[in-house]
Amino acid sequence: MGTLSHRAKVRVRLKMESYSEKGGRLAPSKGGPVKKLSLFLSVSLIVAGAAVAYKPAEERSFSEIAASGCMNHDGDFIVRGMVSNATEDTVVLSDPADEARTMALSLPGRGPLARVKGFFSRSKYEATQKRLDELRAERTPVVVTLKCRGNGTPAARNISYTNEDGSAGSISF
Repeated sequence: MGTLSHRAKVRVRLKMESYSEKGGRLAPSKGGPVKKLSLFLSVSLIVAGAAVAYKPAEERSFSEIAASGCMNHDGDFIVRGMVSNATEDTVVLSDPADEARTMALSLPGRGPLARVKGFFSRSKYEATQKRLDELRAERTPVVVTLKCRGNGTPAARNISYTNEDGSAGSISF
């Protein structure tokens, strides 16, 4: 019962050999060429993937986005406009230069527990709709960052504006 098997003795001996003679610290690992090559390739793939994946949002003209929607775009873009109408799941923007030109944006939907949260406090969606209605009434211009998924209706990710006192405000989704 107190004796070690041959396999356990070999493992203990290998562990003891891996310690250096200087204070019992572990000796530095000497990775072979295959290990170094695989580490280099792994790091290269991670860095290359991160560099390719990020594409900053670009500002587009209102008329271009209103005319084509998401049909010709994929990714994030920025558009300036005025809030023309707002519900809990949709915002209609109008072109500041031509109010007859409009564009509908979808807002992220409510989660399954939104009604339960609504019993205890005002929900994020109600607060968002109220603020968008205030921006419409004040005729405050907004800058919207949109996510285009190719299905025709852009989804709002962020709506930023300037308050009457000059401070910046934002609604994030």
